[in-house]
Amino acid sequence: MVVMVFFIGWAACTIERRLVAAAGYSLVQAATDAASKLELLVSEKQRTVAMLASAPAVREENAAFVSRSLRHLRETYVSFRWVVVTDHEGRAVAATDPAMEGRRFDHESWFVRAGKHPGAAVLEHGSDSTDTITVSTRLSRPGAGRDRVVAAAIDVQALLDMVDETMRVLQGVEWFDDAHIEYQLLNRDGDLIADSTGLPGPLNLRAAGLPSASLVALEPRGFVEERHVRRGAQVITGYAQVTIPGGSSTPRWGILIRVDRGSVLAPVQAFLRQLMWVTVLLIVPLSLLLLWLVRTLHREWRLATGESQRAAAAEAVLAKRTEALHSLVAAATMLSRDRHLDELLEHLLDLTRLTTRAQYAALWIPGRELRGVSSKLITGPEALTAAIAELRHRHGTGQWLAPEQGTLRLTGSKGSLPDGRQQPLLTSLLGIPIRCHGQRFGELILANKRVEAGRDDEFNDLDEQVAQTLVTQAGIAIENLLLLEESRQRARLDGMTGLLNHSAAMDALARELARAQREQTALAVIMADLDHFKQVNDTYGHGVGDLVIRETAARLQEATRLYDLIGRMGGEEFLVLVPACDLLGAADLAERVRLAMSEHPIKTPAGALTVTVSLGATVWSPGMVADGAHLLERADQALYRAKARGRNTSEVLPASLSSARVA
Repeated sequence: MVVMVFFIGWAACTIERRLVAAAGYSLVQAATDAASKLELLVSEKQRTVAMLASAPAVREENAAFVSRSLRHLRETYVSFRWVVVTDHEGRAVAATDPAMEGRRFDHESWFVRAGKHPGAAVLEHGSDSTDTITVSTRLSRPGAGRDRVVAAAIDVQALLDMVDETMRVLQGVEWFDDAHIEYQLLNRDGDLIADSTGLPGPLNLRAAGLPSASLVALEPRGFVEERHVRRGAQVITGYAQVTIPGGSSTPRWGILIRVDRGSVLAPVQAFLRQLMWVTVLLIVPLSLLLLWLVRTLHREWRLATGESQRAAAAEAVLAKRTEALHSLVAAATMLSRDRHLDELLEHLLDLTRLTTRAQYAALWIPGRELRGVSSKLITGPEALTAAIAELRHRHGTGQWLAPEQGTLRLTGSKGSLPDGRQQPLLTSLLGIPIRCHGQRFGELILANKRVEAGRDDEFNDLDEQVAQTLVTQAGIAIENLLLLEESRQRARLDGMTGLLNHSAAMDALARELARAQREQTALAVIMADLDHFKQVNDTYGHGVGDLVIRETAARLQEATRLYDLIGRMGGEEFLVLVPACDLLGAADLAERVRLAMSEHPIKTPAGALTVTVSLGATVWSPGMVADGAHLLERADQALYRAKARGRNTSEVLPASLSSARVA
């Protein structure tokens, strides 16, 4: 009897240790997964603030435009509580909250830290609340003295939403159905940032002597048995470090997830209580009791061994998931560095195809008139393009496969295509919408995932999460690139007429002359000048003069071809570049422009005005020296002759600059 009791006690202790270890590994897995997601989310917010600081509109100090952009950013990404841009003295020049504009922030820690350290710095608490973290970066300009700062406050609760999702997943584990599970987020000093229990009052868990609060500052992850600080109950705590890069040092937070030890051991304790009653009541049939006991313990041993193996397998999966998330951070950084839209989209296509092991990847951008970007970017077998086009037609949308919100995941081999038919070419498909400025920009289509042996596989939740994160990062980068391109276009155009300004027209002349020389075609250069324009301004005022300038620009555009280039050189003088045009064509075009002006009076508030124009033209032909300054000089000479002949006429002079002059 003593031997039997000893054997029962030894087996119970062994099972208890294995159950505690299995629970600890599950908690470590959940804590590490939550820490990796927190790292990714905060790093994403750092990159967003850094990219915002690099936007030309922010550097040009356009406060009204930047404020509108910040409010749009706040509406798109609700995790930002506020975003502010300060001048070098710490005064807010643009902010998501109009009440913050003009306020001084030079005493704030994030302003001081951003001025001392390069890159996007992170502070664990905002100045106005303990439930926010602040990201700030300096915006330097040569010769500007002290640095300007871009800062954003991130709502901690928004970051913790994904921790709540991890907790809901953990509640589904068999051991934890009725368990008391809670989590806590600590800063590097051990102060409590967030607590799922919702108990009031600040608390420093490290100062309170909690072992897990001290261990998480020393080790990347692990678990420990300890006593709950507030309730005094024995708990099992899994912990993991959260590394948040920023400033000159690397802040390390800690996330703790714990469960009551009694909840984990409740099944085995209930079993032991039943066993003791059976032992007391059934001493007589000892042989039957021993046989039943051996079989029961063997079954429990196998259960504990299986759970231990499952925990080890989960640890391996966790390591793979962590590696994928770190690779995702590197890929997102690569996307944020692209400076051309076509390169960014090609990188997005390659990165998602490689990370998800898709055989086929395509970007669908219908109806986009973007320079250098086609409506489709495809990587993979061409046969799948037709299959996806047929699927798009059968799907009923006519244009999109993926929904407006969320993703589309299909499996062709299981007959789960929209119309229920088998599609032998498509074994699996993943569709994700790409959003830009709150609108759908396009969609990413991945098809036919392959495993190492070349067999077909299905896209899983991790594939969907990785692809969706890359698409989100690409959407932010696309918004910045479009904003940059819009700024560049505004810098090239004349504000009054919308034509090329002087510098852009000179660049166009050099570019078109080089192309004409390369392709061995002629290039006509026409100078146009309004006659007696000063009298229009003096007589009717500059308002009427500006209207005449704009109407002249419109008539020049109507008289020329779509690919001819027109620039306003200054005042009432215009330049027209006509590719593939000889002397006769230049003379005909100049005369057509002259008649368009002289035969149709311009309607103004002062009445209909007849305005004439004088034009001078010259033509560069193959064999001549490609000298843009000489062409402008000859066109100007022709214009002078036209004015000398009494104005309202046109004159054409040959360039007369042969290749013999090169020697």
